[in-house]
Amino acid sequence: MYRAVVFDFDGTIIDTEKHLFDVINKHLTKHNESPITLEFYRRSIGGAATELHNYLEALIGPEKKAAIYKEHNDTSGHLPIIETIQQLMEYLKQRHIPMAIATSSHREDILPTFHKLGLDKYIEVIVGREDVENVKPNPEPYLTAVQQLNYNPTNCLAIEDSVNGATAANSAGLDVIVNTNVMTEEQDFSTVNYVAKDIDFDNIVQRFFSRK
Repeated sequence: MYRAVVFDFDGTIIDTEKHLFDVINKHLTKHNESPITLEFYRRSIGGAATELHNYLEALIGPEKKAAIYKEHNDTSGHLPIIETIQQLMEYLKQRHIPMAIATSSHREDILPTFHKLGLDKYIEVIVGREDVENVKPNPEPYLTAVQQLNYNPTNCLAIEDSVNGATAANSAGLDVIVNTNVMTEEQDFSTVNYVAKDIDFDNIVQRFFSRK
């Protein structure tokens, strides 16, 4: 049985990936620019999203790009926690199994949503982009999270939705469950050594937390 769980944030705890895609295209349409494609957006998921940021900044300028992310961050708190994750967090809390978040987003950007959704009832540690030198697929966010939890990576389980994130967890030495969403389900996970993929709460508990 694992002694701690580290969650990705965007697309894993709440479906912010689809939300951000929609907000970006709403703003681009408002500025009379063509919407970005799903294929282009999907390449940015789970990492630094440098290509996406550079594209938006070159197209509409830094101030209008910043307005996109401000609206995204200000409105993400209205999104529901994914049901499997909500159930798992409650289960882990009841059993005093510590939890952390390791994200490639800035910690300060996700904190309003984090608090609005009441995630502070469950999560002890948040590692964001400002806390590491390298974001996913580099293992540093996961290594930093498990270090702050004071556990060995082999004692921790990661929950991820993207190839970049799952690769980071693998490289850090954590086992990883991949639960995809509409924005990541078509990614090629053949390079990822995951222990399970797209499973619900009951199966997670039965396979990874029930004592034999």
